[in-house]
Amino acid sequence: MTLFRSQNKNSRSRKRVIRTCCEGEVVDISRSSNPAIASKILGEGVCILCSQPDIHAPLSGVVTDVSDNGHTYSITADDGIVLLVCIKADSKKEVIEPKVAKGDSVEAGDLLCSKENAEAAVIVTNVELTYKFHVALGNTRTLEDGVIVYEL
Repeated sequence: MTLFRSQNKNSRSRKRVIRTCCEGEVVDISRSSNPAIASKILGEGVCILCSQPDIHAPLSGVVTDVSDNGHTYSITADDGIVLLVCIKADSKKEVIEPKVAKGDSVEAGDLLCSKENAEAAVIVTNVELTYKFHVALGNTRTLEDGVIVYEL
């Protein structure tokens, strides 16, 4: 499957595109090095092997939580979809400095944090709200490449 190209939202269409959080290789979430993410217990999504250090918001919404160590960001979109962006840590003590805080509004593409050689997971936690849900695998070329398409 190839990556989805971002499209302008059509007010009549319920199709939404979640963009990549970084440039790199998008792989099946089951390939995540984190067993909880790989098992899909947190939800459905993709894993991205980042080629650049900057991690961005994959969709617009409100930051509803940021973990104390800066490894996990929860974003709630205006349509009710809840997204987690999880960055693999080199150790449990590693702290990643967030560039956003709980309660901040973000636009797709806003910087969340930076980490060299990152593995990031983009996870929809409430996929049961979707009517259709598709992921795309492959190499991202820009931050506008879509990795998940869903319909409500």
